Amino acid sequence: MRHQMSPSDVLLSVNPRRALSIVAFALAANTSVASSALAQGAAASQGARSPLAPTGDPYQAYDALLRAVVRRSGVDYRALRARLPELRAFCDWLAENGPTATPTAFATADSKLAYWLNAYNATVLRAIAESPASMRNVLESMPNSGFFRTRTHRIDRRSMTLDALENREVRERFSDARVHAALNCGARSCPPLAAQAFRPRTVQAQLDRLATAWVNNGAVSLDASARALRVSSLFQWFSSDFTRPVRGRAVLQNGAQGPMRFVQSFAAPALRSALEGACGADLSRCRVEHVAYDWSLNEAR
Repeated sequence: MRHQMSPSDVLLSVNPRRALSIVAFALAANTSVASSALAQGAAASQGARSPLAPTGDPYQAYDALLRAVVRRSGVDYRALRARLPELRAFCDWLAENGPTATPTAFATADSKLAYWLNAYNATVLRAIAESPASMRNVLESMPNSGFFRTRTHRIDRRSMTLDALENREVRERFSDARVHAALNCGARSCPPLAAQAFRPRTVQAQLDRLATAWVNNGAVSLDASARALRVSSLFQWFSSDFTRPVRGRAVLQNGAQGPMRFVQSFAAPALRSALEGACGADLSRCRVEHVAYDWSLNEAR
C-alpha cells in the first residue's frame, strides 16, 4: 500500500477478486436440530420455491450440489444451471440466516467462518449461473468490476457486494491467509473451487488441505535456472495477509519472510527442498514474479 488505502481500494487498484433448505433451523454444532414438523411447515409455506426435502444440516444439499458440478478443470456451469433451483434455495437460506441475523446459531468462530466461506462461493456460483451463458470473463461481465463491487446480494439479512463479503466479513474478521485458497471468484486463476461445503467442525482441516493443495499445485512454480519464483498475484494484492502467522504452523527460524513464508509453510517436502536448494533457506536468492491473473470464467474444460 502506497498511501494507506483500504483493502477494497487495494483491490480496485489491481482488480477485485474475489443458499437447500429454506427452513428456520439451528446451524451450530451445539444447537439442537429443528423438529421435522416445523421444517415441513416452513417448507410448505414456501410452496414450490424449493425442491429440497427439509434437513437439519443446512449444508448437506449444497455439499451434494458441489460434488455434482465441480470438476478437476473447473465448474460445469451447464450442469449447475440445470440444478439452479437447488442453489437458489441455499442462497435463500443464506439470505435469512447468519451470524448477524441468527447469532445463537453461530456461537463459535468456526461456525461463522464456515458460513461466510460457503456464502461467498455459493453467491459467486449463483451470480454466474444467472448471468447470460455467453459470459466468459467475470471481471468484464459488468462495467468497473461491477460483478464484485456493485452487484448486491442479500446475505445474513443484509445487502452486500462480494467485495464487502470478502474483505469485511472474511479477511478483516478472521485474519487467516488460508481463506485465499478457499474463496473462489469464478475466474480461471482463482484457487480451484472445493467440491464440498465448509462445516464448522472441519473447516480448519479443510483450510489446511486447500492451502497445501494450492501451494503445491498452482500457486507457485520454480524456475531454478533463472532463480525465479513465479507466484499467484494474490500474494501481491493481499501481501499483508500472507505475512501473518498461520494457525497451527510454526514460523520457521531463518525461513522466508513476507508472503513467501506462507509458501514455505505449506510446501510439500519435495517442493520445499527444491525451493530451498535453488533459493536458499530463506528463499531470498530468488526473485519473485507475480503471474498475470486470468479472469476468464473457470468453466470445466
